[in-house]
Amino acid sequence: METVPLKIRVDIRDQWDPPKSSVQNAAEQLTGTLGHKVIPQADWPSLWEQLKDSFPEKATFIPTIVRYTLSWYERLLLRLDNEESPEWTEELLSTLASASKGANLHLQIEPSGPPHERPHTSWRTSTQDFYLGIPKGDPTIPASVVSGLDSDFEKMFNAPDGTPSRDEGWSTVSVADSQAPPPPQFVPSQAPSSGHPSVVPTGRLAGVGSLARPPDLFTLTTPYILIIDAGSNPFLVQSSHQGSLELMSSYLNKWGKPNTNDSLRRTIYKVELIESGFFYGVKDALTIEPHITFRGYAAINPTIVIAFVEGVLGYKLVHTTGSRWVYRCDSILR
Repeated sequence: METVPLKIRVDIRDQWDPPKSSVQNAAEQLTGTLGHKVIPQADWPSLWEQLKDSFPEKATFIPTIVRYTLSWYERLLLRLDNEESPEWTEELLSTLASASKGANLHLQIEPSGPPHERPHTSWRTSTQDFYLGIPKGDPTIPASVVSGLDSDFEKMFNAPDGTPSRDEGWSTVSVADSQAPPPPQFVPSQAPSSGHPSVVPTGRLAGVGSLARPPDLFTLTTPYILIIDAGSNPFLVQSSHQGSLELMSSYLNKWGKPNTNDSLRRTIYKVELIESGFFYGVKDALTIEPHITFRGYAAINPTIVIAFVEGVLGYKLVHTTGSRWVYRCDSILR
């Protein structure tokens, strides 16, 4: 653990290790239903070494791994509670009974490589435990984690050709791994040749316990939504992504023109971040208004703000009324 930064070690101590942490509680809940204890074991040095480039903000690393792990426990628990697949459940129980022999089982959480682009899980025959692989890249949105894990659990005991298999996991990243076929993906089924409409799988909601705190959730979850309202007083910019508002505020305040008619020499426009009414510590709005009303400066030119949103932040216009613009951005912004 010496290679893991202090901030990460502190977050592990506070958010992962405590007996009452969300991850440990989830493991206990699964034990009550499954009859086997599956202990989460994360390879922190390897995870940090392989994934650190995706987490320039260290504070988001452990919450993201916690979110993935909670999703794993919640999706498996939901599958067992719903009793939708009794044959699958019987296969799982038989496998675990043979593997455990009275001992605890483990969920090994490790970094993974291509072709995986989302967290994925499998049963490892070689080590007789579960595997949760975390890929490099931007954190995966909750809906994709949920649907992907559901698909992995469904196919956990089947080889790609449909025959029984319990050795889809892998523990090291190598060239051979990158050439392996990807696991089955959760995709809408195609319409059958008979012409009858196909049944499209419905999305499944993540459990509230698997979602990160608001400052992290709305930083790592796309799309980001941004609204410019030039008809409001004061001029208003709202966004689900705090970083976008902070950058705009910093830029406008840095380069703001001083008002020569103001004895305090303040800038012509006051640009202020507004705390969200939903969450403490989250800024979800920005207001722009004159420090003092002065002829020629009362009206605010929206084109500067629009150009910044589209040209600098990279948002795409969705809808406009001429005085109100709605934007979205589908890429994770750092």
